[in-house]
Amino acid sequence: MVFFLCIPCLTLILYFLIVSLFVPRYRIYIKDAWRCFIDKLRGRKCPVSFDKKMHQAFVMWLTRKNKVGMARFFNNKRNFDITLGIVLIVFTIASTWLFWLLIKFLFIKSPCDNATNTGICLGNSA
Repeated sequence: MVFFLCIPCLTLILYFLIVSLFVPRYRIYIKDAWRCFIDKLRGRKCPVSFDKKMHQAFVMWLTRKNKVGMARFFNNKRNFDITLGIVLIVFTIASTWLFWLLIKFLFIKSPCDNATNTGICLGNSA
């Protein structure tokens, strides 16, 4: 059960690993995210308050981009958590659906197999 609480932290670690390849200033967040992930996996509270740090960084980014209304909305921690939860659920559903389509088209039946196909098929039809 504790591992499922760590999935958002693991997702953030993967995100920052990818982003840090191109933007070096985000590399500092990887160490904090990893420490938070390990602590949550052990059932402890994050001593580095990674969640608060990410919340404040996001609000400051919105402020720098001159999106004051959104910054005020997300400055409330509850609004930020609810929005983050909804986005996580939507991305999980979309990723699962896309993975199912990949498996379906690769191993079960490709949409290009049917000669009378009216759908879009990429590649040569010959």
